Amino acid sequence: MGILLLLLGVLAAGSGAVKLTARARRHHGASPLATVEVVVGAVVVLASGFGLGRARPLAWTAVAITSGVVVTSSVATLRLARSKRARQAASEGARLRQYLARGRAPR
Repeated sequence: MGILLLLLGVLAAGSGAVKLTARARRHHGASPLATVEVVVGAVVVLASGFGLGRARPLAWTAVAITSGVVVTSSVATLRLARSKRARQAASEGARLRQYLARGRAPR
């Protein structure tokens, strides 16, 4: 059980760090869910080192919470990416229609 906790904690911390880095590169600010994901991952890694795997009910609770945070953060990130892409596509279409409505011929 300790290995599962360690691996899940590393997954959560790594996943959150990648999401935070990607948002910082795109200048979108920090994601609260990704920050929570990194913190939960670090806590689970530390707890696995201190022997949380021996307390089965607490260990399974930690597994469930960590998995839930990773999935929730990933779904929120995907929704944000889809909505931004849809807005970008709508903006491109509107600009093209406006350009064509003015009667300018492409060069």
